[in-house]
Amino acid sequence: MADVSSKPKLSEMKYRIVSPLGNGAGSTILLISDKTAGGKRYALKVVKRQDADDDIYIAQARVEYEAAQKLNHPAIAKIYDIRTKRSWFRLSGVELLMEYVDGKTLDELEAPAMDQLILVFNQVVSALTHMHRRGVYHGDLKPSNIMLSKTGQVKLIDFGTAWIKGEEKNRIQGTPQFIAPEQVAERIVDERTDIYNLGATMYRMFTGRFVQQGLPKTGESGSRKIASPIQINPNIPGTLNETIMACLEISPERRPAGMFEIKNQLAAVAKYLGLKEVDLKGAEDEEF
Repeated sequence: MADVSSKPKLSEMKYRIVSPLGNGAGSTILLISDKTAGGKRYALKVVKRQDADDDIYIAQARVEYEAAQKLNHPAIAKIYDIRTKRSWFRLSGVELLMEYVDGKTLDELEAPAMDQLILVFNQVVSALTHMHRRGVYHGDLKPSNIMLSKTGQVKLIDFGTAWIKGEEKNRIQGTPQFIAPEQVAERIVDERTDIYNLGATMYRMFTGRFVQQGLPKTGESGSRKIASPIQINPNIPGTLNETIMACLEISPERRPAGMFEIKNQLAAVAKYLGLKEVDLKGAEDEEF
């Protein structure tokens, strides 16, 4: 579980808005500075409720907070607090106080080197292994939800579409280029769904191409014809190529049994290439 003993609270903060960081589905993310803590910086997600159509975004913010409280891993961005906003006793929105990651998302990196990507995904898989052990599934893994800080720390972000084991999930959520077939069919999201999302994300980053341009067909039950990563990029190690292709099996039962298998395979690839975690460069490094 996340450490709650010293978590910052929005109710105890006096902050100023430094700059906007971006916009998400139904939300705005701001960079703020806490005047009561020496100017420490955080990200603040603001979700406003203007009408009933915004209730879905309010619900996602609450799921994001709930999921984050179950996790404590260096490669997962922390969510410290949630605050409900009301106007005349009417719900007007929620705010999430989050860890600020000073860096770039994977899709913002320009031509990242293969060895650096291998190190990045070693951290990603370590984080996902931790999540799954805590009964949390990301559900929307993609390059824009993986950040690399300027100091070389990987951070998974955006748990708004996460699924917590034991809770219902009865609608399609995900990104077309990375979504798993069972997500489209509105079947149960579990560890192997994240494995597919991971495979599609690695495919994109190591080849520069999407494994699929839109929602996969839910009626497909066997294999499909896609170019393997090594056909597109011959420099990809064979073991890595096999791992990515195994993650992308249409049938969940044919994918690796758990994230721990992928963790071991990627660790073996890094060891074979002589790569160490300390070799991972920051997002602003010219050699990345």
